Amino acid sequence: MRVIPLKLRQGLVSAVLLVLLLPSSFVAIEQAFYKQLLTGAEQKMEVHMYAILSELNLVDDKIELTNNTLAPDFYRPDSGLTAYVTDGQQLLWQSDSSLNQSFNLPDIELTPGQHIFYAVEQEQNYQVLSIAFLFDTGESARPLTIHVVQSEQLLLAPHQSFRSTLLRWFTGIAAGLTLLSILAYYWTTKPLTRLDHEIRQLEKGRQDHLTGNYPSELRGIKEDLNLLLANQNRQKLRYRNHLSDLAHALKTPVAVLRTSPLAQQPELKEQIDRITVMIEHQLKKASSSGQDIWKKQTPMLPVVEKVSNALRRIYQDKGCQIEIQCAPDAFFRGDETDLMEILGNLLDNACKACRRQVKLEVQTTPFTLVIEDDGPGIAKARRAELFQRGTRLDTYQEGHGVGLSIVAELVNSYSGAIHIDDSPLGGARFTLQLPQDS
Repeated sequence: MRVIPLKLRQGLVSAVLLVLLLPSSFVAIEQAFYKQLLTGAEQKMEVHMYAILSELNLVDDKIELTNNTLAPDFYRPDSGLTAYVTDGQQLLWQSDSSLNQSFNLPDIELTPGQHIFYAVEQEQNYQVLSIAFLFDTGESARPLTIHVVQSEQLLLAPHQSFRSTLLRWFTGIAAGLTLLSILAYYWTTKPLTRLDHEIRQLEKGRQDHLTGNYPSELRGIKEDLNLLLANQNRQKLRYRNHLSDLAHALKTPVAVLRTSPLAQQPELKEQIDRITVMIEHQLKKASSSGQDIWKKQTPMLPVVEKVSNALRRIYQDKGCQIEIQCAPDAFFRGDETDLMEILGNLLDNACKACRRQVKLEVQTTPFTLVIEDDGPGIAKARRAELFQRGTRLDTYQEGHGVGLSIVAELVNSYSGAIHIDDSPLGGARFTLQLPQDS
């Protein structure tokens, strides 16, 4: 059980909100400001257009301005603001500011009274306001068009200034929000961190219930977990006591039977030995934590070395060589008694079956035990029978056919799996997989 992924998700949600919200807000505000600049430019150009229209006079087929009261930008070269008066495609008048400007008049047709505001892309970008009207010459009405042209460079300066200011503000806001998010993240996830730490202590067997002071949102979870742990411990204790009482109650009658002359008969002796093995197994099972919800972390290497060293001494005359591949930090999420029961049975069978070589490999992701030998192997048709209680496929005098069934029961209690196939060494290979998280 882990709460760290939940904390990571909370942090990712805050980060995604900052990454998406702030840039989108920046772009929206910047675009709104630019549109406001265009609207303001259109309004100013419309004022200039009506000023030109009010001063316009036609003398000898030439356009003249009567009062010359236009804005100074129309008389200053390279000011970025120019004006033109055309008759169709014929240029009749242009402002002094357009003398050094390479602007080509747009080819558009407007009906009298129509005016439009649009952008023109040439060597530079321009905003243009054009209006068509009928000029009364006294004898007739002559169609004319006024074009007020503004370089986009006039908009870039305030736009760039606004963008720089906005960027500084948003950078400061982003830094502030990031700091607040980090503080809020650690403040709100601190109880989860404490809960995660306590759960880890439970898994390692260093405490048997949750003791931390948690906020109301987690208090119910704490109480439920403590109730679950208390109930599980009571059930385990009751189960252990019942098995222990039963096994101890049977040991005395079995001991009496062993002293009987009838017990020396081979058939009865074998059955009494089998009963003795079952009693010892149940006593071990009563103290086993294989069915615990919270499993301890047992280092693998010391147990592996203990079991292998004992088997090397037992099979010293056979010259059995046990090769071990186990990382120093590998651990078994369970009880040491269960681990020794599993390793002892599998390695003992491998040492019995091998010619000389036995190999044990411990893999951590996922947790896997691989035990193989160079013996005769096991026929595929009979592999499924091997884990049935009382079944023996070997020809040894010792044993009663319960070792592998005990291993199978323990593996099942840990929600694991075990299967048999052929080993590259020539004999059988037992592969045992256990989940590392519950």
